[in-house]
Amino acid sequence: MILLILIIFFALQTLVLFSCLAAGNDPLSQAISDQEQMEFLAAWEKNHKRK
Repeated sequence: MILLILIIFFALQTLVLFSCLAAGNDPLSQAISDQEQMEFLAAWEKNHKRK
């Protein structure tokens, strides 16, 4: 019984690991993420400039 629970647990952990590795691994999503970060930093700098 415990062995079955361990096998299920590690199978689910493996599924989560591979899902996380596959998410956002393509160039298009990386480019979108980079663009969003640059826009956020530009807006933050504009709002936090010292006067």
